[in-house]
Amino acid sequence: MNLFPWKNWKAAQQTRHAHWSLRRRLLLMVMGTSIALWLVSLAIVISVAWFATSEVFDEALEEGARLVLQLGSESDAAANPRRELSDGRGEAMKLRMYYQIVAPDGRVLLRADDTPRSAFVPRVQSRKSYANVWVDNELWRVHVRRAPDGTSAQVGQPMEERLELLGDMAENLAWPALGLLVLLGLVSWRQIRRLLRPLEDTAMRIAAQSPQDLSPIAVPNPPRELQTILDALNALLTRLGVALDSERRFTNDAAHELRTPLAALRMRVQLIERELQLPDAHLQQLRADLDRCTGLIESLLALARLDPQAEPLQREAVALDALIDALDFAPAHARNMRVQRALDVTHLQATPTLIASALRNLLDNAVRYGSAGGQVRIEAQRLPGGGVRLAVRDDGPGVPLEQRARLGERFFRVLGTGQPGNGLGLSIVARIAALHGATLRFEEGLDGRGLGVVLDFPAG
Repeated sequence: MNLFPWKNWKAAQQTRHAHWSLRRRLLLMVMGTSIALWLVSLAIVISVAWFATSEVFDEALEEGARLVLQLGSESDAAANPRRELSDGRGEAMKLRMYYQIVAPDGRVLLRADDTPRSAFVPRVQSRKSYANVWVDNELWRVHVRRAPDGTSAQVGQPMEERLELLGDMAENLAWPALGLLVLLGLVSWRQIRRLLRPLEDTAMRIAAQSPQDLSPIAVPNPPRELQTILDALNALLTRLGVALDSERRFTNDAAHELRTPLAALRMRVQLIERELQLPDAHLQQLRADLDRCTGLIESLLALARLDPQAEPLQREAVALDALIDALDFAPAHARNMRVQRALDVTHLQATPTLIASALRNLLDNAVRYGSAGGQVRIEAQRLPGGGVRLAVRDDGPGVPLEQRARLGERFFRVLGTGQPGNGLGLSIVARIAALHGATLRFEEGLDGRGLGVVLDFPAG
């Protein structure tokens, strides 16, 4: 049984990798959208740059064809195959012009170096035009300008040169853009983490609030989206508090109402026994049943006061010797059992009434289920971290290992003991331990026999 349900949050934190992360998804969404938009914008920039540079190159081809047609076979045309053109940014672009002078029948009359031997366009249909042609397994962009005598000047440029310029432009744009994307990723991660911090702070506030505290969760200046969640959670806590208060009042009232007629009924049984002036087995059994019902009601009343316990505990230094001296040892003496104490610690920071109730229930269990003529030992020792270990051990028959985990459950009783009980004593102890932040466990008793109930209280 989990005696500290608020620690489930820590276990959930340890297995949070099994759930998807809102921060990671937001970051992936922002970065994915940014990269997609970056690719689209890069494609648009490259497309615009392609059409702009193509227009510049086409104008250069047209000017070159006009010059070639004017110069004809003069040597300057062959001697100056390069021109410098502005790319619109004040930088110069080197343009190699490959020209041909082609006769009306398609023969190449004159050509520049590295220019194909066959005409770019063998049959010229219009006075001037542009064409994309394949010559010698290479794609060319060609401008054709025809002279009045039928000859034509054809100036071409390999498309590979234009694509090379486009690749250089894309490379020059890509690296700064990649750097900006990395910067965007870091900024986005930092900002998303900062914006989601209120969720983490709210989770920590909820985890720090004990399950008995049903007061509203207060977060200073929460975002609007978180405020709706807080409003719904606080409304749920309010309804839960009302329901628990109603349940506690019902249990308390019912226990009070039942205790009075049971006490009157027990008194009547005693009067009948006195009138008969002889022991009657049926009346004795009836009185035992009434005592058991009264004990059950008293335990229910104790649990009703402890669950829920909304107010913080008022702790003080409890003297353990005086607390043990105030216990009732009559049941132990009736069974000829010795109650020993081994107290290495004299004081415990706790609520006196609650610790007294816990020790009373533990002693009652040890005496009730221990061996007649045996012994019970109450121990207190200092833990390494500054806490205190309080334990009650007996040398009775004990509890099987597979049933120890259920000892703190309400109304659970180990069968075959032959002892009366209601199964609420250890539940009260477990509740008191939870209120003090102590851990409750069950282990071997004295000399490897019986049962040992151990409470480890934290320091402070």
